[in-house]
Parts: sequence; structure tokens; C-alpha cells
Amino acid sequence: MIGQVIGHYQIQELLAEGAMGVVYKARDLNLERSVAIKVLKSSQTSDEHATRRFIHEARAASSLDHPNVCTIYEIETASSGQLFIAMAYYEGETLRRKLARGPLVMEDALQHTIDVAHGLAKAHRHGLVHRDIKPENVIVTDDGIAKILDFGLVKLTQNTPAIQPGGYAGTMAYMSPEQIQGFADPRSDIWSLGVVLYEMVTGRRPFQGRGAELMLAIETGSFAPVTESREGALPEVQRVVARALAKSPEDRYQRAEEMLAHLHAARHGIDLPTVFGASDGAKGPTSIVVLPFGNVGGGADTEYFSDGLTDELIHLLSQLQGLRVVSHTSAFGFKGKERNVRQIAEQLNVDTILDGSVRWSENKLRVTVQLTDARTGYQIWSQKYDHELKDIFAIQEDIASSVAAKFERKEKTGLPRMHSRYAGNVDAHGLYLKGRYHWEQRTEASFKLAFQAFQQAIETDPLCAPAYSGLADCHISFGYWGVAPPRSAWKKGRELAFQAMRIDPGLAEAEISLAKCALYDDLDWREAEERCLRAIELNPALSTAHFVYSILLLQLGRFESAMLELRTARRLDPLSPIVCTGLAWPHYYAGRYEDAQEQCDRALQLTPDHFEIPLCMGLIEVQRGQYASAVTWLEKCVARSGNNATLMGILGYAYGLDGRIETARTMREQLIQFGTQRYISPMGPALISIGLGELDTAMDWMDKAYEARDAFLAYARIFPPYDPLRSTPRFRLLLEKLGLAGDVEQLTTDLY
Repeated sequence: MIGQVIGHYQIQELLAEGAMGVVYKARDLNLERSVAIKVLKSSQTSDEHATRRFIHEARAASSLDHPNVCTIYEIETASSGQLFIAMAYYEGETLRRKLARGPLVMEDALQHTIDVAHGLAKAHRHGLVHRDIKPENVIVTDDGIAKILDFGLVKLTQNTPAIQPGGYAGTMAYMSPEQIQGFADPRSDIWSLGVVLYEMVTGRRPFQGRGAELMLAIETGSFAPVTESREGALPEVQRVVARALAKSPEDRYQRAEEMLAHLHAARHGIDLPTVFGASDGAKGPTSIVVLPFGNVGGGADTEYFSDGLTDELIHLLSQLQGLRVVSHTSAFGFKGKERNVRQIAEQLNVDTILDGSVRWSENKLRVTVQLTDARTGYQIWSQKYDHELKDIFAIQEDIASSVAAKFERKEKTGLPRMHSRYAGNVDAHGLYLKGRYHWEQRTEASFKLAFQAFQQAIETDPLCAPAYSGLADCHISFGYWGVAPPRSAWKKGRELAFQAMRIDPGLAEAEISLAKCALYDDLDWREAEERCLRAIELNPALSTAHFVYSILLLQLGRFESAMLELRTARRLDPLSPIVCTGLAWPHYYAGRYEDAQEQCDRALQLTPDHFEIPLCMGLIEVQRGQYASAVTWLEKCVARSGNNATLMGILGYAYGLDGRIETARTMREQLIQFGTQRYISPMGPALISIGLGELDTAMDWMDKAYEARDAFLAYARIFPPYDPLRSTPRFRLLLEKLGLAGDVEQLTTDLY
């Protein structure tokens, strides 16, 4: 066909040939551009099934419109009767051609996998399963962007059987065990992508053989870890591969978005967890904690300056791939305490420690910094910096670059450029840090202190983007805990987060704020997840991003995936009260009460005063039927929270179950009375009404909570106290309005 014209396309050269079609490079004579033309083979044109599949491929791919999916222009029938698809032509080469030269650079392998996962996520949200992900069907452009090709075997997820006439569909070496048996859903594509990732890293497929031998290996065989098959391969990549290639679909990543979160973390070198504490024996990456710098001679009014230096060093070093950096909360847990290097290393699971001091002399300062091997106690490196105060942002970048040089990986050709989160006004940054400290305490009083500090930071510097994000989080926290009307809180939080992003489009914290607004205000689970993933992509070392994503997964009933994200958050921030307690919640929601209690006991040892621990313990005791014990725990929770109204509602719920009817009713009346003076979440009276068995009254209050966009309704699918309502038509209608009706599998299809 070279030189021929079909439609308004002139064929120029052959690109590829398959069983059904031939792909050519062609010239679009109307628009004067290069295109790719896929022509249905003449031997297939009389096959009605082949023709339908060819048309289905064009329609499926054209419906996606995604940067990681090949763009379809049109499908036409030439005057000669030939059916063809016109699509974008990309300068580049397929992954198969790249692999012919050997394994890929680790960074390239991960980036290409991320690109394909993005494309698959889009396809799966449209109800499409590709069923033939393999190196031949992925092209990498000259710009380094991977794009999915060939949707010839795509199927709709609603059609359960995947068998085509003549047998299974797909390419055996990349097929999942269930696809071999004739069934495929999005998790089959995840398996295929796991095979491709393994091949890009090691240069070989995980399962070998031909025919029946290969089929048996896929269904029952094991594979050599990537860390054994390639010297220097990251153990965290092995963990991604192991989960993607789990034999049972239930043990894999359930959706491409979940795999994406771990791919970003693996690309950054973050030590990924396995499910529910299981260990795969892989050694973790190099890790470091930046301890709070001492403040010498500056007085209390300069304390936040040295804290700010510490915080920014944490942020800068977190950008280094292959280096796990302990988050701010855990690092600052050692402020003002006696420091034993080995004990700190054991408690935080790190092998290096960076600490130092800031000594003041009028407007000049001396920063002393040292890097210590935590295993031996020996000093690796130290340096002194004598500068004026105005040079502090240059000093912190210099320190970070010097430390980065000590952790340079062999495969890297040079050190990355690290970007400061904020390098404007020193005082504004200190106030921002002060606000974050108070915000992390998670009480009504601490939220107000954080609010004041963030406002002062913005007054000091109107371009302090992190402070706008912090202020957004305060409003969102007010709405979440029922301190302020949720709808107005979400609106204000969204406005401030967008303001932060206008100043700094790469601020991951602002993406997290917007994810919460999308979830609680708009009930848009898809946007919430996309923003969580964007935050993780911007800063995979941000513990909060993994934590918030885990909450979203939890609310959707994806308990094991939520646990994985929580464990990632804990590795980044091992002493965070909210993360440590958070690890108990997936166990609680999954009905594993012994495991939940064990995690609460661990959290108590780390943060005995955190209010969420007695909250979780109280709810566990409710499920066990130990109502008196539940009341004792929940009374502690309410006292520690400063008498939060929503938590008072949970306590009143326990009073009702314990038979303390009048106490429960008095508490409900008290909350209603409070509501005449300031905003009180309707969930408090609703929960008490459930405990009293007054289900119609409970639903009246829950309908009010829906109108108010109360955050606790996001847990409607999974929160056990709602169980008495689940059989009522009103509650089922509420679930539908929330977008949370149906089982987990159907829910995922409906939402995404």
C-alpha cells in the first residue's frame, strides 16, 4: 500500500503488522501532518466479528482523550472498501524496541509504568479493560511520554466473560491467572502492567516457558524478586511488583490509582509496606531524621527561626529519591529532650541523623550542622556556616545539597535541583511552623491557635503560600469536627487552598486541602482521589498525603489498600499521633477488634494523651457489647477533645446502649440547646438517637447533616453505629445521594 491514498491519507511506510491489522505511517493531505493508519486486513473484512471488534477498538480509544492513551482521529471506510482507523503518529519507539537493548534505567522504568497506570486509570473509569498491556502496545515518544496503543481486545467491565471466539483473549506471557481462565477486570490489566514493570527493570519476564508450561507458571509458579534479578534494584519496586502480581485478584492493587500512589513513592525511594505488617524480607532504603536545631543566644522570640530551618531541611531532603526522611511531627517529638543517637535510630527506624544549632550574635548567626551514622555513632560530616540573617534561605539549600551528596546513588548522573517550599520572609515562615504545630494537636482550642498563627504569617508576608494552605486546613478542620457550619468551612477552605496554589502551583499541601473539599462538600470521590494522587506525585514524602488518601480508601471499604497507605504514612512519620492511631481504624472497620485494640495499645505508648485512642477503644468495646467499658473510654475521649459536640454524640450513643436512657436524652437536649447559640453538628443528636433506638428521629437528624454536608456522613458505608439504619429505605436513599450505595466492586465502577 506504500504510496496509495485511502481517504485523504497517503501511505508512506509500514510501521507494524498484527493478526487483524496493519499499521502505516501516512500523510494527512488535508491538514498536512503525519498520522498513523491502522487498516483492517483484507482477509478479515468478511469476518463480521473482526469488523465489529475493529470498530469497537476505535470507539473505545477515542472515548478516553488522555495524554497517556493514543489519540484516535476517525474511523473510515475507503473507496476500495477497506476499513481503517486514523490516529496520532508519535516520534518514538515501542517499549519492546527499547527492551531489545536491555533493561531500562530504573527512573525510566518507573516513569513509563506511572504513565501507563495513568492511562489505565482513565480507561477503567470509563468501564474499559484493555486486556493486552505488553511492551509492543506501549510507545514512548521522543519527549519520554509513554502512551497505550491497540485497544483491539478492550472490553466493557459490565460484560463479565472475557473469552473471545476461539479461546482466551490477550498475550499469554502478560495475562493474569483469571484472564487465562477467561475472565478479566481492571485488576487483570494491573497484573499485565506488573509484568511489564518487571521486564523493564530486569530485562526478562517473571514467568518463563511456552504453552502449557507458561500457563502453569503464571497460575501456580513463583518468580525471582527484582532485587535478585538486577543489582541495585530498589526493594520498594519489588514490593510494587509483588502486589501487582499477586495470584488472587483480591490481593492485588484493586485499582490503577492505588498502584499509582505506590509507584510515586517507590520512584522517590520511600520504603513501602506490605499488607498488615507482613514482611517480604527486603532491606529498606537509606533513611534520615533531621532533629530540631538548637537555638543558642537568640531567646524565645527566635525559637521558631531554628525550627523553621529544621522544617525546611526536612522538606528539601524529602525531594531526594532513594532517601526516606522522617516527617516534621516525629522529628520534633525530640525537641528539648535528651538525645541518644542509637535510641532515636531504633525508635524512628533510621540509619542517619542530621542535627545542629543556630547561634545568634546581633544580626549575624552561626549554623553548625553534623551528620551522624546512627548505627555506629560516628560523625560522617560536619560544617559551620557564618552568615547574616538575610542569607538563611541560601544556607539551608547549601546544607541540603551537602547532605544530598552523601546519599547520591550510583545510577544517578547528578544531584537533583531541590526547591524550597517557601523562601520569602523568615518571620512568616516561623509563624507558619507555629501554626502547623498547633494544628497537629487536633483539638478545637489548638485549631484556633493555629488559625491565629497562619493569619499572622499572611499578614507578615501576603505571598506565604504554605500559610494560606494552613489556614485552609483550619477551616476544613472546623467543618470536619462540627465547630463551624461545614458548607461555609469547605467553601472558605477551597478559596484559601486555591490562593495557595496560585502563589505556588506545586504545593502538595494545597492539593490535599482541595481533596478534602471535593470529598466532603462535592461528594466527588473521583476528584478527591485525583488530588490525593497529585499531592503524592508532587511530594511522595508528605505523610499527610498518604494519610488522607488512606481515609478516602477506608470510606470506600478498601480496608487493605487503606492500611498500605497508612503504613506508608507511618514510615514517613512514625511518631505522629493521628497516624499511629489511624492504623487501628482499618482493623476496626474490618471487624478485627483484637488487632485494632493491639494498635491502640501501641499508640498509647507513644501518645497517651491523644483523644482518638479512647475514641477508637470506646467504639471497639461497643462492638464487643461491653457498653460500660465503652462509656469509660468515650468519657476520656470527650474530656480530651474539649467537649467536642460530635464526640459527645458518640458518648451519648454509648449511654443509650448501656441503658442510661435519661443520661443519653439529657445529653441530646444539651447538644440541641448548644445549637441555639452556635453551630452544632446534627450528627451528635443523630448518634444519640441511634443509641436510644429512635431510628426515625436519627434519620431526621442525618438528613439535616446531609444538607449541611457533615463530614461524618462520608463514613456512612462503613461506620458500625449506623448499622441499625441500614435496612431502612431512608438510609438506603441517603447512601445513594452520597454516592455510596452498592457493594465494594459495584461502588468502584459507579464512582469511577
